[in-house]
Parts: sequence; C-alpha cells; structure tokens
Amino acid sequence: MIHIFLLFSLTFSGVESLGINYGQVGDNLPPPDKVLELLTSLKISKVRIYDTNPQILATFANSKTELIVTIENEMLSQLMDPQQAVQWVATHIKPYFPAARITGIAVGNEIFTGNDTTLMANLVPAMISIHSALAQLGLGSYIHVSTPTSLAVLEESFPPSADAVIFGMARLGFDGIEVRVSETGWPSKGDDDEIGATAENAAIYNRNLLRRQLANEGTPLRPNMRLEVYLFALFNEDMKPGPTSERNYGLYQPDGTMAYNVGLSALLSSSSTSSASISLSSSASKTAAMEYQSLVYWMFVYLLVGIQIILTRRPF
Repeated sequence: MIHIFLLFSLTFSGVESLGINYGQVGDNLPPPDKVLELLTSLKISKVRIYDTNPQILATFANSKTELIVTIENEMLSQLMDPQQAVQWVATHIKPYFPAARITGIAVGNEIFTGNDTTLMANLVPAMISIHSALAQLGLGSYIHVSTPTSLAVLEESFPPSADAVIFGMARLGFDGIEVRVSETGWPSKGDDDEIGATAENAAIYNRNLLRRQLANEGTPLRPNMRLEVYLFALFNEDMKPGPTSERNYGLYQPDGTMAYNVGLSALLSSSSTSSASISLSSSASKTAAMEYQSLVYWMFVYLLVGIQIILTRRPF
C-alpha cells in the first residue's frame, strides 16, 4: 500500500524524512496525550491524521510535531461553496494554528479508488475553495492543500516506484516536482487468503524502510533529494472495516505494546538528525492571482495523472 504526494514550489529546512499515519478507527486507542508521549519517545515529528479531531489538535499544540489533517469525503459537496470553506477553516484550523503545527490539509481520502463520480467531480472545486479560504484567512503561505490517492488507480502500479511517477510527470512537462510517499506499510496479520500478511514480513518491510529513511537516501533518479515517507500506521485499529489486514497495519497495539519489534527506538536513537534546505522553484515572487491560477492548473494535472498533488505557497 503506497500513496504518493507531489509538491511544487516548496522550501523546507531541517525536516525529518520520516512521518507516520495516526488513525483513530478504534474503541480502545490511547488518549492523544499518551500518543504524543509515544511519538516524542520515538523522535517522530511528522504525523498525518484522518480528520480534524479538536482533542488531538489541542493536545499537540506547542509540541514539535507537524500535522497533516484531513477533510472527510462526505464534506466535499458542502465545501465546494467558498463561504462554507471559509467557515470550515475558521472553525477547524485557525483556532489551533500556529500553536498546533498544521502544515497540510488533505481534502478527501482515496476518492479515485471508488466509483462515486459525484464525489470525484466535487473534489477539485472543494480543494480550490479550501485553498482560497486559507489565503483569505492569512494561512495560505503556511498550509498546503492536497488529496491522497492510492497508486492502485494507475493502470500499472506494480512494482511501485517514485521514479515512475517522476518520469510520468516529466513526460507531461513538469520537472522539478518533489514526490512524497504519504502511506506505506505492511500488515502483521491477515485472513487465510492474504498471503504474506505476517508479523515477520511486516517487521522486515518496515525495518528496511526505516533504515532507508534514516540514511536520507534519494531515489535512483534523484539520489541527492531524500524521499519523505509516512509510515502506515501507528496503531492497530479494531473498528476498521474490510479484511483482517486492514486492522493490523499498526506498529503498536492500542495498549502501547509493540505489535512486533521493528527496532524503531534503537534505529532512531542511533541516528543523527540532519537539516536540509531545498528550493524547487523561484516562484515566491508571484502574485496571489497567479498562484490561484496555478492551483487550478495543477488540479488539471492531478486529474491527468491520478496521483496526489500538494499545492503550497511560500511565505513572502
């Protein structure tokens, strides 16, 4: 399971290349303060959540943890309305920012893996409205707008490859776009027909992933640009629908014990952090109107390639 982010015109400095997905589809998960303690002990400072849970945003305030929040799919039709989008940002984002380090808003989740054509049609207008609302409320320079899409929407998604995405974008005439993996992981348990869903395989996959990220490696095409990856997931979630594997992607059980030993603490404690400053575009001097036009244009690209684009503006 691998999802992709694409970033355009982003500058970052001192950013860790490893994040994690913090799902909450369970009735026995620890409270946010305990989750923050766990993440801090693991030295993980990038987290993606699947809603805008106010308890999480309040708890994570004044911490060093960067957050990507999510707008649920059922909200898209409402947030196509620019006024509704402004109200949503004013209610769900602005009261917590900048104390809570919200760096991104994911609009919807895996919309193109379903068959709801109405939902697909609502996506881009909702993204445009949210981006405009952020700009109107003075947050557009700090919070990007995105939508997660699985590589399963592609005609050929195996083997998964970040460089394949980069090459595809280059063929469309868009070089210099940073690619990020927003979800990748391996289940530790599955149904009888889910071959390979074992704790042993999950440990091997995630241990190799962690070692790769701690080495700050790029891809063969971009060896000097490290690939940012969000591991899926932090906890096993007992209320997720679907096959058994869906409830067993977590590194940890809800009680805080490890689902399997991936060696995360040891790997992280033996590594040293590094900083980087990468500028992918010199577009910081563009006017707000040009940036808005750029957003619409990049939405068109998103629809062509069927993967995730994060649209962002840098502070002037």
